[in-house]
Amino acid sequence: MIPELKGYAVVFATTHGLFHKALEGLTPEQAMERHDGANPILWVAAHTVAVRAGFSKGLGAPVDLPWGKSFARGAEVKDVTAWPTLTEVRAKWDEVHAAFLSKVVALTSEEVAATTQAPGLDGTLLGTVGLAAIHDAYHIGQLAAARRLHGLDRVVG
Repeated sequence: MIPELKGYAVVFATTHGLFHKALEGLTPEQAMERHDGANPILWVAAHTVAVRAGFSKGLGAPVDLPWGKSFARGAEVKDVTAWPTLTEVRAKWDEVHAAFLSKVVALTSEEVAATTQAPGLDGTLLGTVGLAAIHDAYHIGQLAAARRLHGLDRVVG
C-alpha cells in the first residue's frame, strides 16, 4: 500500500467496526424511531452504506445496491416498508467495505493523484478517499449519539 493511504486504511478499518458497534443491540423499532424530526437510525445507516458504495464506484469498484437511491442526501423518509432491515444493511456494509478497501489498498501514487469526477475534497482520487473517511466518521458519530437515546452503551470508551 502506498504511504498516502496507510492512515486511511487504519481509519476505514476502525470505522468499519464502529459502524457495526453503533447498530448492536438496537431493536427494529428503535432503528425506525425519529427523534425531533431527525432521520431514523436505519435511514442514517443505510445512507452511510449507500454513499460508501458511491465512493467505491468512483474508485472503480462498484457494488450493487438496489435500495441505495432511497437513502441519497436529502431523500425523504417514505415507503419504509421497502427499506432493508438492520441485518441487511450490516451485511451490505461488509460487502461495500470489502470492495472499497480492496480498491483503496491497490491504488498507486499516480492513480490517487489523478483527477476524477467522483465527489471528493480536491478533485483527485486521494480527495475522494478523504471525503469517504470524513463522511463515514460523521454518520457513525450520528449513529453513536442516536443509540444513546435508547439507553444503549456508547460506541467508544
